[in-house]
Amino acid sequence: MLLDHMAAAGHPLSLSDLSEAAGLGKPSTLRILSTLQMMGWLARDTNDNYYLDREWPKINTQSWLRRLSAAALPEMHKLNTDFAETITLAAIFDDHIRVVEVLDSPQVIRMANYKGRILPPYASSLGKAIAAFQNPTRMAVLLQIYGAYKFTQKTVTDPRAVQADLAGVRKLGFACDDEETVIGGVCFGAPIRSADGTVAAALSISQPVQRLTKDVRDALPGILIDATKRISKGLGYRG
Repeated sequence: MLLDHMAAAGHPLSLSDLSEAAGLGKPSTLRILSTLQMMGWLARDTNDNYYLDREWPKINTQSWLRRLSAAALPEMHKLNTDFAETITLAAIFDDHIRVVEVLDSPQVIRMANYKGRILPPYASSLGKAIAAFQNPTRMAVLLQIYGAYKFTQKTVTDPRAVQADLAGVRKLGFACDDEETVIGGVCFGAPIRSADGTVAAALSISQPVQRLTKDVRDALPGILIDATKRISKGLGYRG
């Protein structure tokens, strides 16, 4: 709640301001602020006022993320149970794409992910599944802000090839990261639409390439697309 309050204020706040906002005494508030500062969320200026030292979603963004997670988690749990592989949910923010929920595979050898990870819009299946459906200006911003890096020998970084790949995602309705970010890992991602029809999120399933049989490779995209359609419907999309 303190981080929400500071994000809404948009300027440094004193201990007294934050104590009043939290409805706590100064000693209790100071303990919380010290913990947040130690974790890298807050910093103090020359007047000993506190300010955000890391990006924190605004209130309306947090509300959207809560609704997204509520709609997606049942589908994520089902996929995680049915395939015993890592299931990841990502969303678009102002100029980047970030992981917001992860259900890890229960298997010892698995593809890992973590909340808060910023994704390459041209290489990861989640990044491609979201970036491909943005307008040209926003797509260009996503690509420019992240930059172009080769994670493996299969990573595509040539601008024309990236655009062709994203056009293929729009045509097929899903994206594939075929060892483009991690050697030995394959990931499929499909877009999630908000109520107004814009693609604001994506869902993926990832696994080691040695467990990806031809039958599974053929079946996964359709299963994933069906899941994301249900999530989109849960968010109010009626297209």
